[in-house]
Amino acid sequence: MSADPALFNPQSGRLDASRIASEIQLPVSTIAEAIGKKAPSVRKHPDASSLQPELRRVYRIWVAIVELYAGNKKSARIFLNAPNKHLENQAPVEFIESGELKPLEALVEAMTTRQPA
Repeated sequence: MSADPALFNPQSGRLDASRIASEIQLPVSTIAEAIGKKAPSVRKHPDASSLQPELRRVYRIWVAIVELYAGNKKSARIFLNAPNKHLENQAPVEFIESGELKPLEALVEAMTTRQPA
């Protein structure tokens, strides 16, 4: 998995929640919810060190999906928004919105290792 420099704050070198939200085309409040943080503080300090562990989870999911689609971010966004039979016909984005990243991490892991989910 290669790093996507566009998702990191160039000054701090840390993942930036607002850049990730923009890339995935979700509101910053949705990313804040996904990582269990309050939206105002995430908007104010989108690259805070306290956000990094959970932001890494969202980042890894996004980068893995983009890689599965050979770098096609439009297709990766469609994947996130389309109902998925491996997720009981829920869209992957619903798991991000609810902060339940584990099922999505498991699906992405299965897809990247070519294992049945």
